[in-house]
Amino acid sequence: QTMQATVESEQAGCATSSGSDEQDCQDDYDDDFDDIDDAELARISGLADSLDRLCVSTASGQQPQAKLLDQHQRLVDLSDRFVKPDRRTRDKADRATTDNCLDQRSLRVMFKLLQQGVLTNIEGCISAGKEANVYYAISPEYGHLAIKVYMTSVMPFKNRDKYMIGDRRLRHGVGKRSWKKVSKWAEKEFRNLLRVAQAGIPAPKPIKLKGVVLLMTLIGEDADAAPKLKDVDSDDAELWHSLYWQVVGNLRTLYQQCRLVHGDLSEYNLLYNAGQVIWIDFSQSVEHEHPQTFAFLRADCRNVNAFFSRKPVRILSDQELFEFITDPTITVENCERCLAALQDVANGREQPPDVDGAFQGVHIPRRLEEVLHYERNALLLRQGKLTQHDLLFATVSGMSHDLKGPKRTAGLLSDSGDGDANDESVVRSENNPPADDEAEHATASESGSSVTSSADEAEEDDGVNRPSGQQQKRPPNETTEERKARKQALKAERREKQKTKVPKHEKKRQTKAKKK
Repeated sequence: QTMQATVESEQAGCATSSGSDEQDCQDDYDDDFDDIDDAELARISGLADSLDRLCVSTASGQQPQAKLLDQHQRLVDLSDRFVKPDRRTRDKADRATTDNCLDQRSLRVMFKLLQQGVLTNIEGCISAGKEANVYYAISPEYGHLAIKVYMTSVMPFKNRDKYMIGDRRLRHGVGKRSWKKVSKWAEKEFRNLLRVAQAGIPAPKPIKLKGVVLLMTLIGEDADAAPKLKDVDSDDAELWHSLYWQVVGNLRTLYQQCRLVHGDLSEYNLLYNAGQVIWIDFSQSVEHEHPQTFAFLRADCRNVNAFFSRKPVRILSDQELFEFITDPTITVENCERCLAALQDVANGREQPPDVDGAFQGVHIPRRLEEVLHYERNALLLRQGKLTQHDLLFATVSGMSHDLKGPKRTAGLLSDSGDGDANDESVVRSENNPPADDEAEHATASESGSSVTSSADEAEEDDGVNRPSGQQQKRPPNETTEERKARKQALKAERREKQKTKVPKHEKKRQTKAKKK
């Protein structure tokens, strides 16, 4: 009984304590609730209403029940195999470079060349430019080499597109990524160097290309790189005379045999080694089909003449150098004689030629189909209002200076008295001499006489009259005075025919009489 009473008392105490605890919790909750202001209460009530509206009743059938979820849970694939991987797996550290060109990808290519035994040692930087850096390396097979590493992450060279857009070799695109684009740029220089080596122009010989790393021979003596032409300090006139005409001859060889235009030729891209001018940096070189070929070639001529004009050497004008490079009548056999004739022209000047700004900006057609007013140019040339130097397309297209036909010999040789005349009439007389009446007609037209008078003389000599319905054909390149004279003669001829004209009714009567 005593134990039972004790248990009952403990239970009563627990109930009393639990009741007091619940009362205390309720009081605390009420106190906390009293601390909330009216604005916060309104916000909480608004959220509760929003939750009530968003909740969907399971009885309406709009949301699957828990049993359905458990039933079809095994059919739901919750793995990450359909989740696209995050492509941003690289950060700034992966794009970090050394010397603005040695990133991680380029370094892996260079380390691979060392592991393969192509290179035994890579030394410091020889030259740093706007598009690449050149490093000195040693190869067990080739000896001293130069490694050209192109910039991919940091590219200060922003005008690369004007050399790539329009190039036939890159017509299929180069890609948008910098590595792909620079790889195509390096491949372009590698192929250009192969052409230059086959033509015999002094330049580094390409050995191997891997991505953006180009291996080529080192120009210089042993491990000393050759200096740039701008760093050559000499006052020897004979030396500069020899160097200038080397550049002139190689410019023509590059254009005619390699079918290339350098595009960035200056004293910075020319080296001097053992009395020779070495050409480098052919990544900008373009072919003849490029739309800006002539613009790049004229810029090269201007840069070369601008540099050598500050040296003790007689130079050509920009237009004379351009015409010598592009003249198709100059061949391998007569190239030396043409160079000698050009040297005589340059040495005959007392003052250096002025810079012709109009020549640098004028449009030069590359084909005759691009010439808009061919007949007008020929007429102005015969009247003396144009000179042969004003017709820049004549030299490029291979036309004679009088625009009568193709040019048979080089203009430099014809001016000096060597070779045949460029006239179409001379070439024509050698193969098939013209008739007497054609010769008289040509002489009359060249002397400025009207075409009507020459035609009348030919008709009088032959004794044959033209049919009444046939009109005189209008000659080409006819002046205004000649046209007026021809019209007047034609009107006078018609008036004379009207005097002896047979009436129409008389013609009908005569025709009927003949039929009977």
